[in-house]
Amino acid sequence: MFKFNNIEIDENKLEGKAKVAYLNLKTLNTERSTLAFQLERNKILMDFYSNSLKENLPKEENKNE
Repeated sequence: MFKFNNIEIDENKLEGKAKVAYLNLKTLNTERSTLAFQLERNKILMDFYSNSLKENLPKEENKNE
């Protein structure tokens, strides 16, 4: 069961184009969730490595801050 346009629908009763559309939407939603997770992970790692670089620059390079 899933909810679409405020209607409860049994995905097992879908046929033809409706079933294809449902499966594609389900796949796209999963991919979107994965991308959101990867984007957040990327942001965290970029912040971490940027801070690491900043803290470990040679002293003469660090004077420009």
